[in-house]
Amino acid sequence: MTTPSKPVDIAAVFPELAAYARTTVRLHPRPGAVGVHDSSVGGPLLWPADEPWPVCEGFRMDSGHEGQPWHREPVALVAAAQLYQRDVPELPFFPDADVLQLLWCPIPHATFYPEVSVRWRLAEEVDHPLSDIPAPSPGSQEDFLLRPCTVSPERVVEYPHPEDLPEQLRERLYAWGRTGRWSYFYHLSVAPGTKVGGWIRFAQDPLWQRCYQGHLTDHLLTIATSESEGGSHQTWDPVEEPERRPGAVTGLRVGDAGSLFVAICHECWGRPVLSWSDG
Repeated sequence: MTTPSKPVDIAAVFPELAAYARTTVRLHPRPGAVGVHDSSVGGPLLWPADEPWPVCEGFRMDSGHEGQPWHREPVALVAAAQLYQRDVPELPFFPDADVLQLLWCPIPHATFYPEVSVRWRLAEEVDHPLSDIPAPSPGSQEDFLLRPCTVSPERVVEYPHPEDLPEQLRERLYAWGRTGRWSYFYHLSVAPGTKVGGWIRFAQDPLWQRCYQGHLTDHLLTIATSESEGGSHQTWDPVEEPERRPGAVTGLRVGDAGSLFVAICHECWGRPVLSWSDG
């Protein structure tokens, strides 16, 4: 998949933007056949057969049948993404890992978005992959169960959400956008869709998260509802699909068609992650 060339080189119009440029890896997920040895969104994970499948410790479902006592059953996490280092070397892999696995709880907690868990794994150490992945727990939210999708990593340069920029530059960009066809935010700034690294495409004002120790976190990846939103399809949808709006390809729906942001803390031991959404 290829992002079209931008109609305007916004960094040439506003040279100050060059200092804020970042490279993101757009994943362009599309429904397709994937296996445990593939990078994917919503596909099967390379999971050791002798390692317990993770469950959500913060949520349990009542389960039982009429005439039998009720008991508490743990909620199995579901696969959200698996990314191999060979496909996305930009990820901050540990020295002894070459696979990132993202899972989440398929049942909403106090928030409207899924709680996530990340595993960093070395593929060659998995001699006997798990063949029977646990089925989603009863009561799982359909919008949190992703379709298996292939990925097509693509590197693109992007620029921040306007509210992440100094006020003077931001106001100049807004004024420039009012005089022509193109909007800085929708068409020329942050890449929408499912991606790794770079800037976050906030739907509202930017709200960068801090870890539980108070450290500012870094954007790890975004799992998006769609490839683009609003008028952004004009400059962000792949050139290979000129007549097809990809839409909600992954099956994820967070809030009002928002995206799930996953951030990582590089200061704390173990590099903890957290998730949130502003959709």
